[in-house]
Formats: sequence, C-alpha cells, structure tokens
Amino acid sequence: MKDSDWEILYALYKKPNITKVANMLYMTQPSLTKRLQQMEKEFDVTIVDRTPKGLVFTKEGTYLAKQAGYYLEFLKETKEHIEEMKDTEENKIIIGASYTYSKYSLADVLSSYSEVCPNTSFEIVNEQSDVLFRKMLEGSIDVGFIRGDYEGPVHKVLIAQNQGYLVTKEPMDINELPKYHRIQYKTNDRTSEILQGWWDERFKEKGKSGIFAGYIDFAWQMIDSGLGYACCFLPYNFKNEYNLCLTPLTYKDGSPVMRNTWFLYSKNKRRSQALEQFIDYIEKELKLEQ
Repeated sequence: MKDSDWEILYALYKKPNITKVANMLYMTQPSLTKRLQQMEKEFDVTIVDRTPKGLVFTKEGTYLAKQAGYYLEFLKETKEHIEEMKDTEENKIIIGASYTYSKYSLADVLSSYSEVCPNTSFEIVNEQSDVLFRKMLEGSIDVGFIRGDYEGPVHKVLIAQNQGYLVTKEPMDINELPKYHRIQYKTNDRTSEILQGWWDERFKEKGKSGIFAGYIDFAWQMIDSGLGYACCFLPYNFKNEYNLCLTPLTYKDGSPVMRNTWFLYSKNKRRSQALEQFIDYIEKELKLEQ
C-alpha cells in the first residue's frame, strides 16, 4: 500500500463518492477505481459494495478505512516532528570554550547575542583548549573560544589578549621564585609552553614542584593559604576575591608575557544560517585588530 492509497481509502470513507473524491485528489475516476481494486486484491477482501444508493463500506473496508485515518495522522505527526527536529538542529550551535573563558566571558557574549537572535540555542562544551581544538578538527563542535595559538584548517578571529601574572600571597621578588613551591593547575599545552618559555629565559634552574590544584580557582585558594605561588594569565575582568598580589610577567627586554584568545570555526564543516549569523556577530562585536 502506498501512502496515497491510504489517503484514497480514508477520503472515500469520509465522502463515499468516487467522482467527488477523484476531483478532490486530482485523479481521474478510472485511476481511483483501479487503485481501489488493487487494494482489495492486496488484502483479499471487498472494501466497498456498489449499491443504487452509492458506495457502502463492508465490515473489512470500514476497519481498513479507520486504520487509514490512524496511519495518516501518524504520518502527519511524524513529518511535523521531523521538521521541528530539523529546525532545532539548524538553530543549535555547539560551542567549545575553555574553562576560564566560560567563567568570565561566555555568558555575557551569549546573553548579548540572544537579544539579537532569541531563537538560537546553544550547547556548551568545556574542555582545555588543546582538547577543544581536536574536537573542532573532528567536527564535534561548531565554534570554539580557545586560549593559545593553534594551527590547522580553521578560520581564526583574535578576540582577546591576556597578560601573564605571578600570583602570590604577599609581594615577592621574581628573581627569588626558584626557592619557592610552584602550584600547578590544569591548562592547555600552548599556555604551558608560553609560561615555560618565560621561565627558561629568566632562570637556569627548574622551579620547585608543589601542589597540583586541578582547576585554577583552587590554586588561588592554595596561594591564599600560603602554600606556594602560581604563574597564569588573567582575564581583564578577573575578580581578585582573595586579595592576592598580582605581578605582571615580562621578558628580559621588558615586553609583557601575553596569551591570545581566539574564536575559531572550521573551514571544512557545513555552516547553517544560524551558525553564519553567530559567526558574523562575533567577528563584528569581538574581533581585535592584530
């Protein structure tokens, strides 16, 4: 049975007149009659009796006609739901964002964007930037707000540059750092490389290993407790809740130790209209001149 056959059967049941139903379905009467005969042959039953008063559905025909109604309603609901799912997927953007960018900046970005495009939905993936970059290359995220410089088949928009700092409980002479314990925390490879490059330029010896704090928020608590120091990059809107001492990191020539934050999206992945609009917004509102 074709979908059109179920439609013919249900239409005839509601209006048992071959001429009117044929016109309604834009068919010829012989074509409709032929399809009805084919249905009777397929189910091996008589669906309608032709009487002087017109078509009369048999018991079997009545059952099939009611089933046709259920089937057509099911088909309609299924198609509508599929279209809704398509619309939802087309309007959903999967964003990969580093932990600190999510903490200090992403909510403001999405809040402002939602005022412009309220029907866009977002799924946020928080990971270290090196993990997010791999996810982008794999196609499992649509865009990324990523700390550090990564190269690959992606479009890159510079959106922030952050200063590196020595974070201590009390003021400290940077030249004395090798004597003290350094608190480590989760960060991406590029950030580690920048900080290690700064260290290697300033000191011949390795630093003293201390506590591994996990997330950087916990590192600040450890510093406040006098358990060591940390070197890290801080966003412009960093809230110094523990009133820690923040000393800018510089290279020997006096230039600041900086880290870039990029908005990235793949060159290869298909972009929906919603994604194109979001990309345009970020490039317009957040892009820094390099």
